[in-house]
Amino acid sequence: MGIQEILPFIFIVVVGVLLGQWFSNKTMKKKMYNRVQVIPLETFKKNMRKGQLVDIRKKELYEKEKIKGARNFSTRFLKNKKQTLVRKDQDLYLYCQNGKKSRKAARKLLTRFPKNIFVLEGGYNTYKSQSK
Repeated sequence: MGIQEILPFIFIVVVGVLLGQWFSNKTMKKKMYNRVQVIPLETFKKNMRKGQLVDIRKKELYEKEKIKGARNFSTRFLKNKKQTLVRKDQDLYLYCQNGKKSRKAARKLLTRFPKNIFVLEGGYNTYKSQSK
């Protein structure tokens, strides 16, 4: 059996392995993204005490007004491997000003936090407008 006869077999094996890895990565990402849930205000309020409530807005906005019980951390701080202030064994409830930054941050934090990450739909603007 010469090299000419083995090459097609090697090619098929390599292509199969690469396709398997591609599909596996895609499935893994989909499962991870399922751990991020954007939830409405009522659901957020009802459950936010079951995990850690984190405000990722700028410190000035946080100090001016916030959801009672929230702690303020930057996304950069949360992604830091050495930080120990935010527990990894509890769900994370995130909010920002309008919901966009927290949604983006949640996806970046998936690898750091093994539990679910819940994002307040519409952010603090929704909380403020509907809590009057």
